[in-house]
Amino acid sequence: MMVPIVSGEGNLPPGDPGQGEALYRQYCAVCHGATGEGDGPNAPFLEDDRPRDLTDAKYMGRLTDRDLAEVIRGGGGGVGRSRFMPAWGYTLSPQQVGDVVAYTRALSRQPQRPMAGPADPPAAAGARQVAELGCTGCHRIGDLPAAPVAPDLSRLGAKLQRAWLEAYLSRPHAIRPAGYVPLSRSRMPDFRLSPQESRQLTAYLIRLRPEGVLPVGSVQAPAEADGSALLQRLACRACHALGGRGGLAAPDLSLAPQRLQPAWVARYLLDPQAADPRSPMPRPGITPSEASILAAYLSGGIPSPTAAEPDARDEEAVARGGALFRDLACRGCHRRPDEELPERVGPDLTFIGDRLRPDWIAGFLRQPHPVRPWLRARMPTFGFTDMEVEQVTAFLAALRDKGLPPLPSRLQAGGVASPEILQAGARLASQDYLSCSSCHLGGDRSPEGPADEWAPDLRLAARRLRPEWIVRWLLDPQRLLPGTKMPSYFPDADSGPNDVLDGDEERQILALRDYLLGIGTAPAGLGP
Repeated sequence: MMVPIVSGEGNLPPGDPGQGEALYRQYCAVCHGATGEGDGPNAPFLEDDRPRDLTDAKYMGRLTDRDLAEVIRGGGGGVGRSRFMPAWGYTLSPQQVGDVVAYTRALSRQPQRPMAGPADPPAAAGARQVAELGCTGCHRIGDLPAAPVAPDLSRLGAKLQRAWLEAYLSRPHAIRPAGYVPLSRSRMPDFRLSPQESRQLTAYLIRLRPEGVLPVGSVQAPAEADGSALLQRLACRACHALGGRGGLAAPDLSLAPQRLQPAWVARYLLDPQAADPRSPMPRPGITPSEASILAAYLSGGIPSPTAAEPDARDEEAVARGGALFRDLACRGCHRRPDEELPERVGPDLTFIGDRLRPDWIAGFLRQPHPVRPWLRARMPTFGFTDMEVEQVTAFLAALRDKGLPPLPSRLQAGGVASPEILQAGARLASQDYLSCSSCHLGGDRSPEGPADEWAPDLRLAARRLRPEWIVRWLLDPQRLLPGTKMPSYFPDADSGPNDVLDGDEERQILALRDYLLGIGTAPAGLGP
């Protein structure tokens, strides 16, 4: 049955409900539900702005096809109806808009039928190589025969960071428990790979990239650019979580710094379907400059005080979090300002808000895990509610050192680093210079000395640490944590090596910061 659609500019081609159903499943069902009743898996995360029930004949009867087409094209914000309904006019052709209108119109006229979800990828026995693992049973990889039900891996090397990919292959359920797209329940099986097998498979997959695309991508964005404003304007949190808030229809953006290459993010934002024809993400209709700003922001290269810490300024949340901190006897293990413990069991939380990202704190409170796995002490799981996580996070994020002087303007530079800067940072961290791996995990070998004196894994820096704190730590570690074993490598303006970045100490510090924030993007052989 073909249904004529009318727009403000005349008649559109008749809509085909059959074609519209496929489009609805790809783009709409995650919020509006498989049968259109507004009960999609993402709906509960849209606060009080729940999706419309498209099966409500009375409500749908008040809308013309032109009304429906207008909402689909312009989004809810464009017609003053819903701040979470995205605009699909940049993604769908006029014919496709008509098809979706025809299908949504049919939802209120006929009995509903459940739609089949995507097939689960088959499990396969563990082995060492792509052919033996049966990867092409789920993934497309170049010209190899495939039955793809999972992401196309043919260009993976231009998308993912090496360290994240290796960790994911080792423990896919621990790294990404919800799967590729959480709502699909299509999950990567755990092949129980050994560390060597994970490295070998990563080495193969990371080479898969389009011709001419370098392993290390970069995007340029002005330091004053406000990526958080773009994120809000495009209603990204309707589908993506960030800092513990938002939908679950799409990947958590908090993981972008350690997972995705910035240049790939910028290209994807301009045209998601060019990267993956099955992508349910709408084209946001932004300029290349805006795509670079948002990619840089999501990659952690542009620090923004509004990014993930609204509760740090909420006095009530801070107060309630402080009360929880006291009631749960956290002081029994953790030191706070003006407190002395006979023997500190957990890390010193004095001014922890200067050091750690609020989104990482929130994730750690929900699911504690060893940051220094060689230590016997462990953080217990308290089973916090979401509200309690927000409150304790707000309290800890508010523990800031008000006496810290502002950084010099050159050391506040934002933007995503160039390959040259990343290479310089990797050289500085290597055995030939600062020898970070002598104390820190982060390479293929263990640090020197007894395990109880090892320092945290540098590969966790991007998700854990604030960029500004990394700079301050490199400048003067004793100022931030008196008694620390971390040496001061830049005590004065002439202390940096002369053969890296022309001996410019400030550029060297920024290079180390950017390397740590993007660890795994440096060319092989340059890691610490």
